[in-house]
Amino acid sequence: MAVTLKAVGTIGLAPGRITDVPGIIVGHCTRADAGTGCTAILCESPAIAGADVRGAAPGSRETELLNPLAAIQHVNGVMLSGGSAFGLEAATGAVRFLEERGAGLKVGRAVIPIVPSAIIFDLNLVTHKVRPTADDGYQACQAAAADFAQGSVGAGTGATVAKLRGKERAVKGGLGTSSVRMADGVVVGALMVVNAVGGVVDPANGEIVAGPRRPDGSFEDSVRLLIEEPPRLRTWEFNTVIGVVATNATLDRRGATRLAGAGQDAIALAVRPVHMSGDGDTVFALSTCAIGEVHEDRLRAAATEAVVRAILNGVRAATGLGSVPSVSELLAKKERR
Repeated sequence: MAVTLKAVGTIGLAPGRITDVPGIIVGHCTRADAGTGCTAILCESPAIAGADVRGAAPGSRETELLNPLAAIQHVNGVMLSGGSAFGLEAATGAVRFLEERGAGLKVGRAVIPIVPSAIIFDLNLVTHKVRPTADDGYQACQAAAADFAQGSVGAGTGATVAKLRGKERAVKGGLGTSSVRMADGVVVGALMVVNAVGGVVDPANGEIVAGPRRPDGSFEDSVRLLIEEPPRLRTWEFNTVIGVVATNATLDRRGATRLAGAGQDAIALAVRPVHMSGDGDTVFALSTCAIGEVHEDRLRAAATEAVVRAILNGVRAATGLGSVPSVSELLAKKERR
């Protein structure tokens, strides 16, 4: 069933940022000319971390360190990047940046920054020859602040969604952020890079926010399309949704891992279908432990809401690139008719 575009572009972005969690800052390096980039999420003090990796094609670095059984408990930041496996090099720049500032695990005279990383596949949106480098990762760290842009920036620069009909029918994805504040001072924030083969749905009302485009400006339902009219697999359609959930509440490694799992559950609410064979969906969780313990189910509920909002923001704030239009551009075109 086709779903006609509604006034998505006129709906304001959901409020909040991951940096509403004190001690978390974010910076981008955007290579719009090449359709790629990277985003550094830095912890001003070491944070307890966890991760949840789903899908069959992940690209990541140091995720095993986040296993609840691992010895190292804290990280200094997370790097999200485009460039597929090549983009993992961006984390090296973050490690260099943090080492210069004395941030990291102290081992004798050495300081070893711990920076897990995950990547999306954005090669060939514009070019496959330019990928985020260590210098780009360093630049993203230099730009880190509480205030940062969302949309087609940083790791979301080359992101696309709704790709079951191929690039010519896809919609631009992007990077989004949001947060949930509780009355007792607890904050849960999320930052997500939305680069999915599936469509994006607002779970609050079931509206298809982005799906394979029809000539009349409507969107196809990606789930029904995959079930009823399975398209030929295309090598261009490597995907992945990656992101970070952060809170100022105190969590141990197990709790952080479960919080990351709530982020994955939220991806499944807003991205349909999800965790496919070409996906490497990865969510990191950070706990700054600035305030006391909070029941983990409360945090998981807040994380679910924050991640869904961040996904919707990432698509709604995106701008077109590499012949792939954004939702806002499609809406504006429809309104001009």
